Amino acid sequence: MLPIVTDLVTIVRAVKAVGYGNAITLDWGPGAARTTVEANVQPAGSSEATDGGRDRIITRIRVFLHAGTDVVATDRIEWKGHAYEVDGDPDRWPDPTGGGEHHVELTATHVTGG
Repeated sequence: MLPIVTDLVTIVRAVKAVGYGNAITLDWGPGAARTTVEANVQPAGSSEATDGGRDRIITRIRVFLHAGTDVVATDRIEWKGHAYEVDGDPDRWPDPTGGGEHHVELTATHVTGG
């Protein structure tokens, strides 16, 4: 159980489609599965890149979810009007008092510009 639940986030799982040359593409449109769950979202920093004269802002968040939340590395997190890409596999922390999962943590990134 999370100690402080302050937010609702939407986990978005894209529809996988096979395209030209058997390439798998992800479709984030209306057919994508969306599940809204309780969370605790915290800022995890941001940076700015000015490659080639273009500004690109990278914003990261750390998301804490209840044990058993179905979220994977290829999902997106929608929060406060922005879509964040899940970075890598979510961490599933064990319950320190014995057996099972205590909570799920992940980092997600939103890129604007550039």
